[in-house]
Amino acid sequence: MRRCPDQRCGAPTLSCRMGEDALEACPIWNKGAGDVAASTGVASSAGGMRLPWSGAALGTAGLAFFAGRADARLVAMIGPHNAGKTTLLGLFYQHLGRIGGIGTSRFAGSYSLEGWEAIAHALRWSGNTPRFPPHTSSGAGRIPGLLHMALRGQDGRLSDALFADSPGEWFQRWTIDPSANDAEGARWVVERAATLLVVADCEALAGKDRGGARNDIIQLLRRVATVRNGRPVALVWTKADIAVPPLIRAAVSEAAQLVMPDVVAFHTSVVEGEQGDERLSPIASVAKVLEWLVAPAKRGFAVPQTPTASRDPFFVIGEAA
Repeated sequence: MRRCPDQRCGAPTLSCRMGEDALEACPIWNKGAGDVAASTGVASSAGGMRLPWSGAALGTAGLAFFAGRADARLVAMIGPHNAGKTTLLGLFYQHLGRIGGIGTSRFAGSYSLEGWEAIAHALRWSGNTPRFPPHTSSGAGRIPGLLHMALRGQDGRLSDALFADSPGEWFQRWTIDPSANDAEGARWVVERAATLLVVADCEALAGKDRGGARNDIIQLLRRVATVRNGRPVALVWTKADIAVPPLIRAAVSEAAQLVMPDVVAFHTSVVEGEQGDERLSPIASVAKVLEWLVAPAKRGFAVPQTPTASRDPFFVIGEAA
């Protein structure tokens, strides 16, 4: 497929960066060789309009589409390989499709519907066997795919949420050395996130290598505690229909409470099961996580009150040295 010579432009998949409806009218596009229609199969402006986004998971360039209307909340999905982070995102999308909203907020669009579908279609049942999304590749780049969700509250205001689909291998290295070169992807997510979800894999914590899995998640929780800076953190136990030995569960829970006393715990699963004395419902468990995620963030600071010399806000009196 022929692409625009300007590396900052997404044509022909996306619209022309120079604003031309027809690519043939763009001087930068004309620097390339070949016929547009023959090489790409993309119609000119006479056959339709190109949108400035593809619908796939967003990169940093796509953030400009909605960053100007409100502060978008980035949710970091932090956890080891095969912990169920991508499956959890698929459950979020399926829940939104069933209910049409989260709590009192209603779904108001997405710039990455194709990206959501790419992971959610694998969760749809085939016969009597549930399927799961493929593993998120660690070689996909230094920036994760960002899945966008817009919500409209009861007051009519729009809010945007971004969910980072990051490979677990990024966080394994980041846990050991946050400044390592090969931890750049994890570092990018954690530094920019407004909310942190730490994913604990019940299957691994109940498996034959449960001691190693316990140590890994405890180290990860301790690393998150050193960088959270007052941001809300949740510990999400995925595959919660699988029983974790009580001593293993207690060790992880106590480690989380020790370094982050305000951490919130959730249990999720794609199938019905038991969690302690309660019946585990996939729909209800996912709803609880989503409602917590979109709740208004609590401010950890108060705006200082500065005395003024007059009613003019440009003239203020500083504290005496």
